[in-house]
Amino acid sequence: MHRSAGLIVAAALQQSIFSRLSLATAAFVPASRPTPARALPRTRRELQAAAENKSAAAMEEGACQQQLFGRFKISPSQIFFRTKHSFALVNLRPLVEGHVLVCSTRVTPLLSDLDPDEYIDLWMTVRSVQDALKRQYKCHSFNVAVQDGREAGQSVPHVHVHILPRHDGDFERNDDVYDELENWAPRDVPTTKKKLEVPEDDQRVDRTPDEMSAEASIYRSLMNNEAES
Repeated sequence: MHRSAGLIVAAALQQSIFSRLSLATAAFVPASRPTPARALPRTRRELQAAAENKSAAAMEEGACQQQLFGRFKISPSQIFFRTKHSFALVNLRPLVEGHVLVCSTRVTPLLSDLDPDEYIDLWMTVRSVQDALKRQYKCHSFNVAVQDGREAGQSVPHVHVHILPRHDGDFERNDDVYDELENWAPRDVPTTKKKLEVPEDDQRVDRTPDEMSAEASIYRSLMNNEAES
């Protein structure tokens, strides 16, 4: 009887030890995590739909606010696309069919005033608007123009990008579009702009390689200093 009782106690102790070892081992085994499903690349159509959904949400939010273009109040009905930092609007005085503007939401005159997020958003919006205009006007060429500051011909002190769909023969001389942009104004804005005299091609003199190399060296140094600062 004593021997039998001893065997029972030993078996119970052995079972207890095994149980504790199992619990201790489990504590050191990392919990298995489900392997995340690999995200499939999004198609261009899906990306476009996502951009349109974001624009719709931004439009709804922006409709509650009065949007300014410089000092001019813009009707929500003129704005056809919005992002977090930018908006696109139809033009009161288009130079060609489809001439629209993309502006920073924040009213500020210069591209250099925009923070990195605003700057990137502006140009991503320009590309999205161009894609839409390509489909609408069946064109593959654009003038994309910025007059960055008053001396550059900026008529409204608010960052804005002109987007003009172009077709063969829409101007008698292709460069006439720049004269038109120079004189463009959203409304009756007084201007004191001086016409920039650009010589004809046959009157322009090519510079020497040494002259161009010297100028490039100056700019290279400036860019390196900017990167280091």
